[in-house]
Amino acid sequence: MIEKNYSIHEIVKFRIRSENIPERMAIEYANFETDHINNPDFIIEIGNFKPSNDDCYIIDHTYYIKDGYFYCKDSYKFGKWMIQVSGLDSDQTHIKLSTNAIGTLVPDMFICAYVIDFFIRFKFESKGYSVVHASSMSKGGQAFLFPSQSGAGKTSTAIYLAESGYDYLGDDFVILHEGQVLSYPTALNIFAYNLNPAIRENLPAYDRAVLQLKDALYKLTARRIKIFTKMNPKDIPGLNITDASTLKAVYLLAQGDRLEITDAEPDVILNSLAINQKMESYPFFKYLLEYSYVFPNSNIARFWMTCAANLKNNLNSDTKLHNVSVPRQYSREVFEEFREALECGN
Repeated sequence: MIEKNYSIHEIVKFRIRSENIPERMAIEYANFETDHINNPDFIIEIGNFKPSNDDCYIIDHTYYIKDGYFYCKDSYKFGKWMIQVSGLDSDQTHIKLSTNAIGTLVPDMFICAYVIDFFIRFKFESKGYSVVHASSMSKGGQAFLFPSQSGAGKTSTAIYLAESGYDYLGDDFVILHEGQVLSYPTALNIFAYNLNPAIRENLPAYDRAVLQLKDALYKLTARRIKIFTKMNPKDIPGLNITDASTLKAVYLLAQGDRLEITDAEPDVILNSLAINQKMESYPFFKYLLEYSYVFPNSNIARFWMTCAANLKNNLNSDTKLHNVSVPRQYSREVFEEFREALECGN
C-alpha cells in the first residue's frame, strides 16, 4: 500500500492510500506533497472495500445515509465508482473509493476532480477560506483574478500574463482569504482549445502528437471522452510561482464575439462565483443534497450558505470588479488589448 501526504499552505492536509498512484494523479498534487503530516483533514483510501451500511436511511434505493456517513454507487459517461464517506461533518473525514478501469485510466477526472478536489475545497470552506474556479496572476504583490467556466480563457490568460512578467498563483482554482489570493499550483490542464503558443513551443514532438490524438478521440466520441495533457506549472520555463498576493481586481471571463470589458456589481460577481462553485462540485453537489434531506439541520445542509458567506468576507469591498467577453479565437492580439486595459485599471 502506497501512502502519500499533502499539505496546502499548512491549512488543509490530506493523505492518499492506494496500491498504485498513477502519474496523472501524482502530478495533480505534486507541489503539495510532503513527507509527514499530523492530523490530516481527510484521508482517502482507493481500492475495493466493503461498505458499512448498517442502520442507514436509504434514499431512492441508491444513497445510504446516517449521521456523518454517506455511501452510494454512481457513474458518469464511461466511469463508474463506489464511494463511502465517514466523518462527513467532523474535523477528520475518511473516504473510501473504488472505481472501474476508466476511473483508473483517467484518475485526474474521476478520483481527483470528483472526489479529492471537492474535499480540499470542502475543508478550506469549513475554515473560512474560499476556493474559486479561476486563474490568478500577480505583479508587484497585486493579484488579478480570472474566474470562468472551462474553455473561456483562464489558462491562456495566465500563460500570456506569465510571458509579460506576471507571477503565477493558479490556473484552475485559487484560494481567497480576507482580500489575499493564496496560490494553488495544481497541474495545468492542456487541451486543443487552450494550447497557448508558449506551451506549444515547450512541448516535445511526442507530446504534441499525443495531444492531437486526444483531440481526435474527443471528436470521435461526440465530446464524451476528454483527456487533458497534464503539466506541472513548475516545469514551464519562465513561469514563476508566488505564494500569495493582495487581490486588486476580478475579471469574470465568458466567451463572446469580441473582447469587451465592463464594470460589474458586487452581487453579480458573488453570485457568479457561488454558482460556479456548485457547478464544479459534481457529483458532491447532489450527494450533499441527499444528505441534507435526511439531516436538514446539519452543517452539511448549510454548506452552500457557508460558501456564500465566505466569499462575501474574503472579497474586499475595494476590489475592482469587471465582466469580460473573450472571443473564441483568443489570439495574442486580443490578449494584448486585454492586458492594456487590465494595466490601465479598466
